[in-house]
Amino acid sequence: MIQGIKNLRLVVAGAAVAVLAACQTAPPPVVAPVVQPTYTPRAPTTPFGASTNTIVPALRADGLRQTINRDLGPLETLWHVRAALNVAALSCTGPQYARLVSDYNAFIGNNKKYLRNANNAIISKYRREQGSGYKKVHDRHQTSLYNYWSFSPLRRPFCDQAVQVSQRAIITEEDGMKDFGAQALVELEKPFNDFYLAYEEYERDLAAWRAQYGNSAN
Repeated sequence: MIQGIKNLRLVVAGAAVAVLAACQTAPPPVVAPVVQPTYTPRAPTTPFGASTNTIVPALRADGLRQTINRDLGPLETLWHVRAALNVAALSCTGPQYARLVSDYNAFIGNNKKYLRNANNAIISKYRREQGSGYKKVHDRHQTSLYNYWSFSPLRRPFCDQAVQVSQRAIITEEDGMKDFGAQALVELEKPFNDFYLAYEEYERDLAAWRAQYGNSAN
């Protein structure tokens, strides 16, 4: 009898434990933390697809860029405009630029004497300033001038400006050449000045990108 009571107590105790275990709330499943993928935005790119080694001319105290078109007299200014229109006539292709060749030829033909005198005056200036080696210096300057206007990333905006300038070039009288040259040079340089500002902004953006994401250019 006593043994039976003991067994009964064991059964009751075991049942109580089982009931308590059943009443306990099961712990929540362990969820692995979500790892957010890291994302590095692409580095800034140069305007107009220009080279990352492009050198932007310094900005002078007068607000102008230190380019080959600075500190020119009226005749030199017009000669630089002539060079720009020559480059445009040779390199601007497409129906919207078709008139550039005929405009350039008309500009030269209408102002043959004026342009010849301008060129002679410029060469005389080089001869005075450079002595016997003036021709090489003059030739280097002309090469640099044509290279300046031929900056390929700006071909489209430069050609657009050249079309506007060429239309005035063929109707400007000789007594208006000085004013025409001064205004035309400003207009022809506008795409370049806009590009220089955009390139400087690219350099600032790239420096900020590198400071945050490292020095990789990709």
